[in-house]
Order: sequence, then C-alpha cells, then structure tokens
Amino acid sequence: MIHALILSVVVSLSTLPFVGGQTAGTTTTTWDCCEPACGYTSNLSPGAKGPVKSCNQSNGPAAAVRKMRASRALATSRSRARPTSRSSSIVPFPTASQARKHCHGNCCMCYEFTWTSGAAAGKSMIVQAINAGGITDVDFDIYTPGGGVGDYNACTAQYGAPSGGWGRQYGGVTSDSQCSELPSNLQAGCHWRWEWAGGDVNEWDVTFKQVNCPSQLTSISGCTPASI
Repeated sequence: MIHALILSVVVSLSTLPFVGGQTAGTTTTTWDCCEPACGYTSNLSPGAKGPVKSCNQSNGPAAAVRKMRASRALATSRSRARPTSRSSSIVPFPTASQARKHCHGNCCMCYEFTWTSGAAAGKSMIVQAINAGGITDVDFDIYTPGGGVGDYNACTAQYGAPSGGWGRQYGGVTSDSQCSELPSNLQAGCHWRWEWAGGDVNEWDVTFKQVNCPSQLTSISGCTPASI
C-alpha cells in the first residue's frame, strides 16, 4: 500500500548509498511553522513550476514579497500541509506533510520511500521535497505537526506554542495523547504519526527512489517539478 506525503528533505542524490537500486536513508520529523525554502522561485529545481504555496500567520495567502527569516513570521507554512489519511480510487494518501532537501537541485521533486525498520516497516509513501535544512544527506525530515520545531521556531508567533515548541525541540511530541496540546487544525496531522505510522518515526530506516509527483501532492503544494 502506497501513501503520499509532502516532504522536505536534505539529500544530494549523487552521493547517496544505493541498496538494490534504491537509496538508503532515515526519517526524522519537524514542524517549525516557517515558510519552506521552495516557496522562493529562485530555489526551484530545473523545469519546476511553482513556487510552493505559503500562508500568513492567519493561514491566509502570504504576501507576494516575503523574507526568508522565519523569526519575522511574515510568511509561514500552510496548516493544510499536514498528514491525514484519506481514500483515493488510485492509492490512499495521507495529505500532507513536508520534508527537507538541497533546495536548488531538488525543490518540488517527489520520491517514493519504504520503511525498512520501526513500526511502519513495509509501508510505503510518496513524498514531495519542499524545504531545505540542517539534516544529514540521507534524512527525510517529515513535516508533520508536533514533529519538533528544530533550529527555527515560528510556531510561537503563529500559534502561541511554547518557546521550545510542542514536546521535544527535536522530534516533537512523544505520544498520541500529546497531540491534544496542538491547535485543533493541526491535531489530525499529529495523530497521523502515531495512528498510521505506528510510532515516533524518528531514526527509522527507509529505501527510496525518485518518482513523478501525483496531483494529490502538487495540488496542495502548488509546485510541479519536471517529469522524469
């Protein structure tokens, strides 16, 4: 069963280890409420049409001119970009989350990954790269509410979150019950990690490969990469 997730990851595909024709990596989580790096046309991968949509602090459309600094909270990530399970006549999708990747080369590209460890071992997802950040070359940093604010926290400005975010600064909440601490419009995305993936998700192993993006992802992100 394949699921889809908007994801932003830091990856340099030319340098990654391949396992059986696929690339081996790990998953982590984040939700910092900051505007994604792929929200800037200058960061898009060659041939991509975008950029990734962003919102203001009230979840309305962001202003056309934006600053990159998350602390200014002029633009934020969209609350709609969160994982929730839903049915499809083609494949089921959690819609949606986000991850991190070297933005200039990979912005808006999609990948299919399969967990090889953790409670979700054997489950697959299609994900879209929408951000860039300070994680290792083989990480998929899944952008899911309650996933941890990491190095930059715009959630306090947008939602009044604690100064260190909800739960751990890196990794976020540690149980499904803690999702109730989040704003109501983010709770379904928080529950996804525990109810569908089956656990914390952080440091679980995956194999992955690049795929064409399904419309279920590009209609949310607003960005479509060149076909492969």
